[in-house]
Amino acid sequence: MAKIALVTDSTAFLDKETLEQYNIEVVPLYVNFENEVIVDGTIDNATFFYKMKKASKMPFTSQPSPGDFVKVYERLIQEGKEVISIHISSGISGTVESANNAAKIVGQSLISVVDSHSTSAGLAMMLITAAKALEEGRTREEVVAIMEGIKKKISLIFVPDTLEYLKKGGRIGGAQALLGTLLQIKPVLCLINGKVEAFDKVRTMKKALQRIVNELPTSSEGLHLAMINAETSKEHIEILEKLIEERLPGFSYKKYELSPVIGTHTGPGVVGLAFYQYP
Repeated sequence: MAKIALVTDSTAFLDKETLEQYNIEVVPLYVNFENEVIVDGTIDNATFFYKMKKASKMPFTSQPSPGDFVKVYERLIQEGKEVISIHISSGISGTVESANNAAKIVGQSLISVVDSHSTSAGLAMMLITAAKALEEGRTREEVVAIMEGIKKKISLIFVPDTLEYLKKGGRIGGAQALLGTLLQIKPVLCLINGKVEAFDKVRTMKKALQRIVNELPTSSEGLHLAMINAETSKEHIEILEKLIEERLPGFSYKKYELSPVIGTHTGPGVVGLAFYQYP
């Protein structure tokens, strides 16, 4: 049976231990300040948001080049491996396009590129599911089919502290419609078909968090759940934790911080959930 390597990008923001445990390779995105380029994942969010607040101009993000992927793909194939490359939604980044272009250069017969239609914790959970499937001896085709099934089920719903960062970064998508009504509401956003869309609008942060939790299934069978946050207030995290416990008593889940690339667009203070039931 062929050895199969997993490749992803830095927006999954998996910790070093998880990457090493599952032998996941990371091709990073970049945050571009006026006088500095930061490789995504190389600094923590406290440092990053401090830099962003002090910057005279808003930073912008950039995807990996096809060449960045070619280097990784060629090395893995020379090691006798096939590749499954799972990435941030093509609706908010050109990373998948770069990966596909690299696969054409290196050898498409050995590389499967998957558009997750997600990012952050959603992408991270998909990767861990893929890694466990490979440990069970699944083929590349079988794992890709599992990923395609999950991405039809995955939900990523979040509440930014403000829409200004999404607006300035050009990733606001269907949430544009909320811009004129923000004085009295908290926007609840989601990824639908891999693009940012308006999900709901409510009056307070607590109601926004309750709205998110209401979308969780009442059964924990097959449930994969994670909380996302980035320099989020302790109060808001605790409210969300309490609401999840009321909905799914005793259910265990992980908390994932957003990578600086995603934080560039959401800004600090964002909080939300990523979840799916599979199979």
